[in-house]
Amino acid sequence: MTRSSPLKLKRSPVGESPQGDAGPVKGAWKILIVDDETEVHSVTKLALNGYRFAGKGLQFLDAHSGAEARDILAAHDDIALVLLDVVMETEHAGLDVVGYIRETLGNRLTRIVLRTGQPGQAPERRVIIDFDINDYKEKTELTAQKLFTLMSASLRSYRDMVALEDSRRGLKKIIDASANIFTQTSMQKFAEGALEQLLSLLRVKKGDAFYGRRIDAMAALRKDSRVEILAGTGKYARAERQVSQGGMPDTTMSDTMPNTMPDTMDELPAEIGGLLERAADRNIIMDRQILSYHKGPSGHENFLYVGGDVDMETIDRDMIELYARNVGVAFENVDLHRQIEETQREVVYRLAEAVETRSMETGNHLKRVAAMCKLLALEYGLSEDEAEILMYASPLHDVGKIAIPDAILNKPGKLDAAEWEVMKTHSELGHRMLVSSDKPILKAGAIIALEHHEKWDGTGYPNGKAGKDIHIYGRIVAIADVYDALASKRCYKDAWALGDIYTLVKSEKGRHFDPDIVDVLTRNLDYVQQIMVDYADGQTELFGKPRAVSL
Repeated sequence: MTRSSPLKLKRSPVGESPQGDAGPVKGAWKILIVDDETEVHSVTKLALNGYRFAGKGLQFLDAHSGAEARDILAAHDDIALVLLDVVMETEHAGLDVVGYIRETLGNRLTRIVLRTGQPGQAPERRVIIDFDINDYKEKTELTAQKLFTLMSASLRSYRDMVALEDSRRGLKKIIDASANIFTQTSMQKFAEGALEQLLSLLRVKKGDAFYGRRIDAMAALRKDSRVEILAGTGKYARAERQVSQGGMPDTTMSDTMPNTMPDTMDELPAEIGGLLERAADRNIIMDRQILSYHKGPSGHENFLYVGGDVDMETIDRDMIELYARNVGVAFENVDLHRQIEETQREVVYRLAEAVETRSMETGNHLKRVAAMCKLLALEYGLSEDEAEILMYASPLHDVGKIAIPDAILNKPGKLDAAEWEVMKTHSELGHRMLVSSDKPILKAGAIIALEHHEKWDGTGYPNGKAGKDIHIYGRIVAIADVYDALASKRCYKDAWALGDIYTLVKSEKGRHFDPDIVDVLTRNLDYVQQIMVDYADGQTELFGKPRAVSL
């Protein structure tokens, strides 16, 4: 609705350099003016010409209706303040925009100031009570000086709200990491949360989009002269992770960050290395650099480093010191948990490898089966946690063979009927060895040992289970084990050609194998074959680093 603008332009000294309404300005506060009068937009910008707050100017966004405002708000999630008219295309268009911001977008951070030239259409008392706004002004009272005061109060509130939200997110990440301390990514999640929380204490938003400062930060772990980068920003942003914890291929490739730094390095950048030499198990806060350093009883060193455009004048040094000390101790605890977990996994693998060695199958059969199981599990729809458990438990599928006589286990020819009955007992023997454990990997191993020779049509052993009565772990390991057995040379046979393996697997769909898992395997044959290449027999590392297999 077109009305003469009641805004008065009484200039007061409000800043240093003009900002105007040019295009995107790095490090500027975004202000959305929503009003159907062009003159209101012009007068507002003129009144705020040269305004600066916390060292930054303003970037204006213009909407002349509630509909235009909604489009802009959907495209910009970092608008600091909305100066919002009430009566535009409808008598309540502005109030509808308030509902869109708070309810539809779920945005509680952006400050909203209603400006109306017709207060009778939206009485102040009712609007303040019924709508989540931050101020209510009649246009007749908004002089340049009052607009300056309004802008300063609103931006200060927005800045502090964003800092609190960043702090909440950082703490939530740390809490989530603590709650899932034994998951593969717990150390990485903890490091990301610790770094984000430190940046929030410095009032720096991760990604630098809001505060407009270049921040180079790193969370890392150093052991045996190698540095593992766990999280980073700026020039220390981590490269894409290619290998999961424990060395098996991470086929999910879900943890993607800018490809600027490797996961590990032999030598730290000079700016960090120099500080570490001086740290001696203490924290350093100086010269636009912050280093939180901790060396635990295990000899592992962990540190958080922040450099770049850090405002050392405004930070709470005592809070940073306290936070850094607590994070150092927490890093040590998380790292100890990870070492225990990795040790358990390696013991499981060594046990399974000992069985394979006894049966004269000393290649990388276990690694290939484990990698295939994780791939198939994820593509089938199992969670990341279940896929991880399956991957680490699958090497135990034939652990019961440790009790099978050598004459039968390593017989080069076909087993006779009596020998075959003895061989089949390895499933139940393996299950009995593992079933009493309450550890997730060993419990899964017991299921796999018992059921990986069951068949979809019920003709398998030892219990003749059929269909989905067979545990999903057993169904996945069954096809991975057979596929690798056919593709590999054994003491009693040569390796099969890929075409022949494909034909057999398809022919056994709905007979030996779960039809859905056959479909998953055939859709991912390229990745399966890459696993066969990455873990070809002849590699000697227990946890080698294969080429990445990304889905």
